[in-house]
Amino acid sequence: MTHVVVNPGVCGLTADIKAESAGMGEVNISVDTKCKMIADLVGALEQPADVFAILGMSGGEPTFEEAREGTRIHAACPTIAGIVKAVEVASQMALPCDASITFVED
Repeated sequence: MTHVVVNPGVCGLTADIKAESAGMGEVNISVDTKCKMIADLVGALEQPADVFAILGMSGGEPTFEEAREGTRIHAACPTIAGIVKAVEVASQMALPCDASITFVED
């Protein structure tokens, strides 16, 4: 199982993400967050979810980009990226490595 925690910034709605391979290109995803929009987005996923659809490798738009349409989740939400990275690692399509966004005052 892959476990990541995302602190998305100013909204303060931390997300505790768990992704576990279900085999054959599928993964189970759970997200514990106070962000209703993210919780609803993940709650609407069919479980286990199709790894290739989430990563945009099945010929269509990536699952979360498609599902985000019509919501108020902004494109820069790092929680979405955290979920996708957890899926990549859980499905052995990436290695676990911390990432960050740092603002620099010039």
